[in-house]
Amino acid sequence: MDSHPSHYIHPEVQQDLTLSTAEISHELRTPLTSIRGALGLLLSGKINAHTEQGQHLLHIAANNADRLIRLTTTIEDDQMAAQSLLTAAGLARLRLEKDLLQAWDSRDFAVYYQPIVCAKTHLIQGFEALMRWEHPHRGFISPAEFIPIAEELHLIHELGLWVFEQACQQLAHWQAQFPHPVPLTMSVNLSPLQLLRSHLAHQVTAIIAQYPVAPGSLRVEITESTVIENPIAIATLQALKASGLQVYLDDFGTGYSCLARLHQLAVDVLKIDRSFVVQEQWQMIRGIVELAKSIGLTVITEGVETQHDVDQVTALGCHALQGYWFSKPVMPSQVEELLHGQLQVAA
Repeated sequence: MDSHPSHYIHPEVQQDLTLSTAEISHELRTPLTSIRGALGLLLSGKINAHTEQGQHLLHIAANNADRLIRLTTTIEDDQMAAQSLLTAAGLARLRLEKDLLQAWDSRDFAVYYQPIVCAKTHLIQGFEALMRWEHPHRGFISPAEFIPIAEELHLIHELGLWVFEQACQQLAHWQAQFPHPVPLTMSVNLSPLQLLRSHLAHQVTAIIAQYPVAPGSLRVEITESTVIENPIAIATLQALKASGLQVYLDDFGTGYSCLARLHQLAVDVLKIDRSFVVQEQWQMIRGIVELAKSIGLTVITEGVETQHDVDQVTALGCHALQGYWFSKPVMPSQVEELLHGQLQVAA
């Protein structure tokens, strides 16, 4: 997860003005037009529904149908909610949903990478892959805003697999360009909803097989939530672990702490949430580090933003550090500058 998240909300979303009939009609007609177009191509016989292109059209139709159902159900069943939805804020939300779907269709996303450094040497040992979306009118939109929408639209699985593939491809390139005795690593976030897909491990394994990454250098990050208590999610995590991936438990200590089930969840690494560093809760960090070491787990501390933070968490025994003191999430070209700089220092 980003070690310095943004909670900025665009002013457009803050407005609260009732929509006109024409605007409401537009919000209804837009998804209907998409559904009609997709189904028209499929029913014409020009595109087979069982092909990749056909499945893509079905996905478009299903997403737009979901959008219509949410809108009409709100209007019919809940007058108060309808009044809230049919405002400029509600319209902005619907438009953001539409824009997100369009962005996915054209793959208008990027993956940035934030270094994870060794606490002793301060050398880069790996990266966390983080999705970025630059909206054509609003600029960069915080993942805290668009990821929940992607989950509601059932788009998160496709987005997550796309990020994983981009990260694998990038890691293979960097491992070849910057060989280390211990290869560079890469961690990719998984939505809790992805863990409920029983075939996720198979899909991830198929992606890994396409790229020559060093064995054991890929990790997946999950967050504490009630979902990871689900038997399907646990089985998926265990299958991912069996395929050679390590499992990071992100934001540890802020949610549903599963201390008694860390082994069952196949966790290898605990990532201490940045809030503990920001609030200087050093004794809490010490307790988590001691707990992790007692059961053979590694600890990464997020949110390291000052030399004082570095000194404190290093003294407490944290194994690796992540935060703005070392680097914010950056584009691949900037990562390569950091790695080249590291080689020059070592020389």
